[in-house]
Amino acid sequence: MPLQRIRASALGLNDPAAASSLQAEGLRLHEGRTMLNRHAATASAVIVLEGELHIGVEDDDAVLATGDGVLLDAGATYSLRADQDTTAFVFALPSGSGGDPPADAENPEAG
Repeated sequence: MPLQRIRASALGLNDPAAASSLQAEGLRLHEGRTMLNRHAATASAVIVLEGELHIGVEDDDAVLATGDGVLLDAGATYSLRADQDTTAFVFALPSGSGGDPPADAENPEAG
């Protein structure tokens, strides 16, 4: 399934109270670092806080800048690469969300 691009604000992650209710994994990747074959146990959102991150799944890839993100389906296998020092979070989305963003989610590709 193609990656669905989002902005951090689409998930309310610019509101500390909302973000604190989600399970999160912080990632700090130094320039040139690669993380291969990671597994999303639940539907997840990957959000870049600083830097630039290349993310790839089986049939798609994206380059994410600060504030950009993607949604991952439960069970997705993905890889990450940082061409510069990068800080990102992987948020486990609440069960039943199916990885779908809120109806008012910003979609930078929706033009």
